[in-house]
Order: sequence, then structure tokens, then C-alpha cells
Amino acid sequence: MSHIEQIPPYLTWKTRHKVMYPDLDFDKVILPNDDDGIHLGLFDNNTLISVVSLFRTDDSMQFRKFATLSEYQHKGYGSEILLYLLEYSKNAGCDQIWCNARTTAAGFYRKFGFIETDKTSQANGFEYVIMEKNL
Repeated sequence: MSHIEQIPPYLTWKTRHKVMYPDLDFDKVILPNDDDGIHLGLFDNNTLISVVSLFRTDDSMQFRKFATLSEYQHKGYGSEILLYLLEYSKNAGCDQIWCNARTTAAGFYRKFGFIETDKTSQANGFEYVIMEKNL
């Protein structure tokens, strides 16, 4: 059985590294503002399998470093934590939520009502697009 809880930033780092940037130095997954964020972890039978970090600015919430261990992908866990953070952001009084999505994941976010903007970028060999959703 899975559950989601708030976790300290350092618990996100191993999953971020393993899933998102396994070829980079470990310290590259540590965000300078991690201490300012809200970090959520999805646990399955007490194993941390998915993480995401939230950063609020005024009435907008950005989520970053959304990662699910590969052996747990395509089983609904990412959807579960994304629905949770949408509700969390709405309950926190935010009007909008957004992310820098890898273009390869844009279809996943579209299923939840996110809209691609014309703002794109590249970093660490990946293409990104800003995706937004009004709450």
C-alpha cells in the first residue's frame, strides 16, 4: 500500500540522482533552494519510490525534480503523487502550478490538464518546455 508524506530535502537526492541524472556528479541534484521547498515522497511498503519538490512564489507553485524509480514507473505512482500535489497546491491557495517538463514527458502532463507554453530550454542534454495549469 502506498502513501505520500512530506520529507526532508536530503531524502529526495538519491532518487533524483538515480532516475534523472545518473551520469552526473551526485551534488548536481542538490538545488540551492532545496531548504526553501516542500518535498513530498511516495512510499510503497515503506520504500521511497517517487519524489517531487514544490516551490511557492506568490500565488504560483512550481514543482521540480519529479522522479519515480524506473522499476515503479508506468504503474500509476507518478499519477498518484501528481494528483496529490495538485490538490496540495490548490489547498495552499495557489492559482497556478507549473514545471519545466522534459519534452519526452509532456504527454504525461497533458493528461492532467497542463498546457505547453512557448518557453523552451536545454540543460544536461535534455529539452524542456514550461507547462502550466490553472487551479
